[in-house]
Parts: sequence; C-alpha cells; structure tokens
Amino acid sequence: MVKVEKAKKEDIPELLELYKELIPLETSLEQSLEIYTNILLDENYFLFVAKDNDEVVGSALGICCISLTVPFLVIEDVIVKDGNRGKGIGRQLMESLDKFATDKNCAYAILVSSAFREGAHQFYEKAGFTDSVIGFRKLYSVI
Repeated sequence: MVKVEKAKKEDIPELLELYKELIPLETSLEQSLEIYTNILLDENYFLFVAKDNDEVVGSALGICCISLTVPFLVIEDVIVKDGNRGKGIGRQLMESLDKFATDKNCAYAILVSSAFREGAHQFYEKAGFTDSVIGFRKLYSVI
C-alpha cells in the first residue's frame, strides 16, 4: 500500500538517491538536511514523499508563491522511482499537491518539464495541466 505523506528528516538520503533520476547533480547530505530544515520553517513549502512499505518511491515539491494579485503554486521535483511508474503513485502525489494548493488558496499551478520527457508530459496532461504556455529556464549553476 503506497501512502503519500510529508517528508521526514530520515527520508532525505533516499530522496537524494531518487533525485538522481531527475538531475545528475550531487548535493551533500549535510547541505540537504540544512535545506530541509529551512523548508520546515516556511509554511509555503510542502515536500511530499510517496512510500511503499516505508521505501521512498516518489516525491513532489510544492511552493505557494504570494504575488500582488493571487497566490499560485510552483511544482518541482516530481519523480516516481523507475519500476514504480504506472501504479497511480504520481496521481496520488499530484492530488496531494492539489489539496495543498487549495488549502493555500492558490489560483493556479505551474511546472516545467524538459522537452524530451514526453511520457511525463502525457502524465501532466492527464493530471489536468495544459501545454498552452511556453516555459523558460535560466541555469545559474552547472548541472
């Protein structure tokens, strides 16, 4: 039985391994634990994990941004562990993000996905996202 819950400190090592499927960027455990502590202090951040028998098999990060017009949700680090995709785990993560956004009165959610991740794009469309906008990304560090 897969359950989605708020990430805990002890989940961080498994999350770092899982994130390697997203981006080949090494971050030290110590640095990640410090970042996690800062996330816990900010109620506009929510880091979710999906667990199957206490193993982290998925994750998503939601950040409620406050603007002068309406709050909106930025979604990042959506990943389901290879071999666990197609089992509804991603859907559960997205539903958890939807609830977080609703609780924060967000007007909309945005996310970006690399152009080559066509399977992910189909998943996002099934989750209610449209590709009617063009996203841009500027990198500040070497990935």
